[in-house]
Amino acid sequence: MPHAPYLPAQRFRSGAPGARPGPGRAVLRSLVVGGACWALASVALAANGPAAATLSAQAPDAAQLRHGQALARSCAACHGADGNASGPQFPKLAGQDAAYLERELERFRPARPGAPAARRSPVMNPIAQGLSEQDRRDLAAYFASCKLKPALAPQAADLPAGARIWRGGILGRRVPACAACHGADGHGIPPLYPSLAGQWSEYLVSQLRAFRDGTRNDQGPMHDIASRMTETQIREVADFASGLH
Repeated sequence: MPHAPYLPAQRFRSGAPGARPGPGRAVLRSLVVGGACWALASVALAANGPAAATLSAQAPDAAQLRHGQALARSCAACHGADGNASGPQFPKLAGQDAAYLERELERFRPARPGAPAARRSPVMNPIAQGLSEQDRRDLAAYFASCKLKPALAPQAADLPAGARIWRGGILGRRVPACAACHGADGHGIPPLYPSLAGQWSEYLVSQLRAFRDGTRNDQGPMHDIASRMTETQIREVADFASGLH
């Protein structure tokens, strides 16, 4: 699907050659700087957080993928045997970056005995604790190798309100463009920022609400961003991301 030019690469001109920059450039600068600041904050959090993972740089071999597929059978009830979740209350994992999935599995585990996990879930915390380092790596590699079946959602091109938030943020509310971290096409910036394209809209809404309300508190920048969004804006941008195929 064609996209409008990505904002940081876009140039604005106003008037004749040599004229002073028009207001469009000031707006652009505000959006780009805001997005960059939030991106840097997220990088620092991911790099220095209590559950930073040691990730494999090697491509998985056939034996690892078979092992991951065997492990995925116990995940099938929620996430689907091939990573395409059975319903919108569960995230689709198919095609997600392997290093990102491995890191999130580590974040569901406590950094040390008796400490809380960085990412809390009454379901995922005990499951992740039962997985070895190799299990986590192979499971993540298997789901990453699966083909995503996009959610049934309107095409993103038909959702202009969500597109404006995704590509340009919400200047009056200091919300940066989602594309700054999740990519213009929604496929993320591995391994720090996940792909959101084709994800269930309902799941994305639930996560933005959780970030906003503090019930998911493992990403401080996302809490600040979501807390500045209205319910309508959350729904619009979630629908747009879901429609990116």
